[in-house]
Amino acid sequence: MDEGSLKDAEHMLINPFYAINITPDLMGEHKPLVSEDKWVADNKKLIEEIGVQAWLEKLLAVLQGDFPRTPDDEDILGESH
Repeated sequence: MDEGSLKDAEHMLINPFYAINITPDLMGEHKPLVSEDKWVADNKKLIEEIGVQAWLEKLLAVLQGDFPRTPDDEDILGESH
């Protein structure tokens, strides 16, 4: 497999679109609350704390719409707000 095909395969593998239906709630324009660098750093720390599999499962759950929408909702970690 040439390098271009390998990169294409990596992008397909990483893209959750091929595994789930992403909730439309995440598709609108919005102002980011944190920088991409902070998001990556914070999630790297979370992966170290809970493990890769649990993090990926939680990411897929969020992409499918399992996240708090009001302060009274329970978040994906099982904590009430």
